[in-house]
Amino acid sequence: MEGDPIVGGAMAIEGSEIIDIGKESDLLARYPGAQREDYINHVLMPGLINAHTHLDMSHHKNYPFDPVRTLGADTPFVDWLISSIDYKKRTSPERMREAVEEGLDACIESGTTCVGDMGSFEGIFHSLEQKGVRAVIFPEVLSYDSAVAKDLYEMAMAIVDKYSDFDSDLVSVGVAPYSPYTVSRNILKIMAKYVQGANIPLMMHVAESFSEMEFFYNSTGDIATKLFPVIGWGEDLPPAFRKTPVEYLDEVGFLAASPILACCVQMTPGDIDRLVKNKVKMVWCPRSNYYLKQGLAPLKQLKAKNVLLSLGTDGLASTNTLSLWDELRFAMEVSGGQGGRFSAEELLKMVTIQAARVLNLEAEVGSLSVGKKADYILVDASTCPENENIFSHLIQNTKSYHIHQVVVNGEVLKTVN
Repeated sequence: MEGDPIVGGAMAIEGSEIIDIGKESDLLARYPGAQREDYINHVLMPGLINAHTHLDMSHHKNYPFDPVRTLGADTPFVDWLISSIDYKKRTSPERMREAVEEGLDACIESGTTCVGDMGSFEGIFHSLEQKGVRAVIFPEVLSYDSAVAKDLYEMAMAIVDKYSDFDSDLVSVGVAPYSPYTVSRNILKIMAKYVQGANIPLMMHVAESFSEMEFFYNSTGDIATKLFPVIGWGEDLPPAFRKTPVEYLDEVGFLAASPILACCVQMTPGDIDRLVKNKVKMVWCPRSNYYLKQGLAPLKQLKAKNVLLSLGTDGLASTNTLSLWDELRFAMEVSGGQGGRFSAEELLKMVTIQAARVLNLEAEVGSLSVGKKADYILVDASTCPENENIFSHLIQNTKSYHIHQVVVNGEVLKTVN
């Protein structure tokens, strides 16, 4: 993903590390005693990186206000969010573990080797180690009511402290206030300062819905009348900020931490300039935006300003699969509507090297490069015509059954004979 495809290529691996890449004939000459594996008509490529998902939401399917499986119904964004909060409050730790592990199995099956997961189930660390998937975990801070807001923040920080020194080659940690409207101004400032000092990533959903824009400008709408009473803030509405969510975050110093912002559908040109100025990174989740009826991110402007973009599936509460191939196909279909069409190669970079950069993992994964970890997949491309663009063929045609091998850190997680 950092150079042209190599026809007749090969890769040499020692333990968990890539030690050489190039033409097969050259590598065979350099490593005559190496164990050799041959895969005719396959593409050897980096494992896919899902930069934003919610694995603990994998059992939210068919929950009230499910936007995916009730396409004929109008599912208001805030009603969906309230149902998601209710799901998390009601779901037992054992069911959360099952949801996470089912989600991880789906990721492996479709060729995802690394996730940026945002959630509140601490047991995910052990599930990840057991399944062998690489991850950056973002403990979520979403205050269900004002009495526990501080406790949730302190609990998230305790998890960050505990796992910052976690002895793992696979799992690292960040932190994630859920959104600008579910965390207080003071905690947003504290978090931004904390991650800058600790040098860990920071993630948040921002500008995801029109309701959010309405709330930050007027302090009215569904967030004020529906969500705030549910989370215990109904009598304590903030004044009208007369700002966009991005302007608000810039004002409180949150953007100075160069966070990862997920969704970002409702943005002005000035908002995009603020992202660029603060070196903010973004995860685009087009299927989730579609199912939640929030529109399309301003792709043409984001592309023109060279905002660092990656792709994420979001969770199964707002999409129908965790396959990044499905996300890529949808992204290819919708990106041309605004004159911001991305090439197939650009899209594949959003789930490999650019996703690695978004998650601060580019020194380890995201491309098949000497010195990086052996995280890769083998994709059956036997039906690809000789003159077809390989990037386009992969996006348009790859299903889970085409993924013949999935390897993370040199360990095989899936293989098909």
